[in-house]
Amino acid sequence: MPAKNSSKIAGRFAARYGSSLRKKWSEIMSKRYSEHTCPVCKTPGKVYRVASGIWSCKKCGAKWAGQAYTPS
Repeated sequence: MPAKNSSKIAGRFAARYGSSLRKKWSEIMSKRYSEHTCPVCKTPGKVYRVASGIWSCKKCGAKWAGQAYTPS
C-alpha cells in the first residue's frame, strides 16, 4: 500500500526528492501564496507576482521589486 500523501503544497511530490527538500519547498511556496499587503495603498490581499522579484498591486497598479517569493 502506497504512503499517504500530505495535503500541503509539497504533497504533489509524494515520496520523491527527500523530506528536507519537500519541507523547504513547502515553506517557500506557503510564503509565496500567503496574503501580502501593498506598500503603496496598504490594501491586503491584492498583491500578486508578475515575475521573479517583480510584484504588482491589483488595486492601485503599483509595481515594485522585491524578493523572489515575497514582496518585501
